[in-house]
Amino acid sequence: MIPLYRTLSGLALVGLLCAATPVASEPTHDAAEHAACDCPDGIKLEGQPWVRLMPPTMPSTAAYLTLRNTTDRDIEIVSAESPVAAVTELHDHVEDEHGVMRMREVPSITIPANDRVELQPGSLHVMLIDLLEPLEQGQQVPIRLKLEGLRDLHLQAVVRRAERPASGGHHQH
Repeated sequence: MIPLYRTLSGLALVGLLCAATPVASEPTHDAAEHAACDCPDGIKLEGQPWVRLMPPTMPSTAAYLTLRNTTDRDIEIVSAESPVAAVTELHDHVEDEHGVMRMREVPSITIPANDRVELQPGSLHVMLIDLLEPLEQGQQVPIRLKLEGLRDLHLQAVVRRAERPASGGHHQH
């Protein structure tokens, strides 16, 4: 027979352990929904910007993000820069004369008035060319977007694996 004080002590210990153990809750998406952006007035960053994790031997990758324009006029992204790459360009996927989708540099990306633009795999994106060193999962990559007629937009994009393969295939010039 177990003495009553041992049973009560054991129950008290279990109670303390349960109280000290954090209870799992629904994950919050505040970080992803409200990513840090030094955005000019009229521009809002939606979701978490990200950079595709590539094998260390790959010299280039792409960054993706969504921007909302809350103004009554179109806003143009005219160029991009990042300290992780020798060259940073604005790109889109364009169908060539043979029906093959190829990535091509574009002179600008329009954020339509009172609307948004999504930079995503298989579509518009920021190309990071000639990476200065391999990027690592979870790394924060600073990106600066130059906007016509507004101050520059500064953001941090997290390096991660793509959720699905890009529809555009390999980068072709």
